[in-house]
Amino acid sequence: MMIKLPRRLPELAAMAVLTAGLVLLLVPGAADNRPSSAATGPRAAPSTSPPASTTVPTPLATPAASPSGTPTAEAPSPSPTAVREVMPSGVPAAGDGPAGDASLQEAFSRQKPSDLTPADAEQLTSLARAVWMAETTGVGRERWPLYFPATTGAGRLYLYTGVRVQAAAAHTADGSTDKVRVDLLWAGTSPTGSYGDSRPATVIFTRTSTGWEPVR
Repeated sequence: MMIKLPRRLPELAAMAVLTAGLVLLLVPGAADNRPSSAATGPRAAPSTSPPASTTVPTPLATPAASPSGTPTAEAPSPSPTAVREVMPSGVPAAGDGPAGDASLQEAFSRQKPSDLTPADAEQLTSLARAVWMAETTGVGRERWPLYFPATTGAGRLYLYTGVRVQAAAAHTADGSTDKVRVDLLWAGTSPTGSYGDSRPATVIFTRTSTGWEPVR
């Protein structure tokens, strides 16, 4: 038995295909079966910013702030000539020396005014200078054998050099006119090389039948 196909079958098939294509284009959700973006995961958007640098920039040094809050420039280092030179042991510092003794004597006399007559004050301060030179240097001790007995020879081992008396002031002691105290300021270098000035010292004198004698 033969099946008789309609004569216009090709036209009908073509119209069906065209209709199906229009449906796919017009109906939402009828797209092809390609995987969606949700299935494949979101694509990373390309970055437009430049890559971050791995090197941390060194901050610029800022000037120190003054107490008022205004930045000030860093103070320059002192020049070598501005640093005071350290003098060796036993050597007076620059500017020190006999030239300054007169002003030191003037100030010392104001601090310790004498109550003796000018003649007695001059005589006793002169004697005190000589006694102290003998005490510190060992020179002239034979002039006062009672003040420098031979038994005290051990003291001669520790003697100073470059000794000078810078100032002296005489005044009565213990309220007696027969006893005088002479205060001294002196300079010198010890046997160990240690120099010092304005060192204090005192020499006591008593009046005897032969004149003024130093006593301890």
